[in-house]
Amino acid sequence: MKNIKTECDRCGTCCRKGGPALHIEDMRLLLNGWLKPEHLVTIRKGEPVFLLAGENPEPTRAEIVKIKGKGSEWTCLFFDTIEAGCTIYQHRPLECSLLKCWNTADLENVTGKNLLSRYDMIEPGNPVLPFIKIHEEKCSLENFASQLSGPHNKNLTQKVMTNLTDLVNTDLAIRTQACETFHLSLELELFFFGRPVFKILQQIGIEMHIVNGVCRLSC
Repeated sequence: MKNIKTECDRCGTCCRKGGPALHIEDMRLLLNGWLKPEHLVTIRKGEPVFLLAGENPEPTRAEIVKIKGKGSEWTCLFFDTIEAGCTIYQHRPLECSLLKCWNTADLENVTGKNLLSRYDMIEPGNPVLPFIKIHEEKCSLENFASQLSGPHNKNLTQKVMTNLTDLVNTDLAIRTQACETFHLSLELELFFFGRPVFKILQQIGIEMHIVNGVCRLSC
């Protein structure tokens, strides 16, 4: 008879799939200093992501702030790969406390609900806020999915690639200006502005190249 799993055996599979999204209940972790903006990455509204139990990426319906991965990996920043344990276990976020890989019902009940956004964590007078507002106005990702899912005739493809190239260049220009003005680290950039557009495009096979100082995209 096959054994039915009823408790965590610390295999680390869940933690290697990525850090949790933060909810209103997790604000206490930020207020108490267990989590800091440098530990987080913003997934902007419209960005394609893999949702719980989903096989294909879908555009997010709301902004998500989550614990980032290690380097270029998805593995949660706080997962100790040697000990196969969480380094902030006593102060872990809501999703981590609810996750049971053998029964995801509790986690599914909170997924996408009462999510924290950057604006819940950034003080109203922070001078980076105007840059974030401009970035959201000029580099919105809400129409991102529709541009990429249209019919692929040659003329439309050229138009889409031109639009995406403009989006990548505008995204990079605003980030660069903000980072130079406020001396932002890469960690804080990912919290304030989310992942660069060109990084998102790489997931769907569109690469960025710099030619004579100008950004070019290719499939």
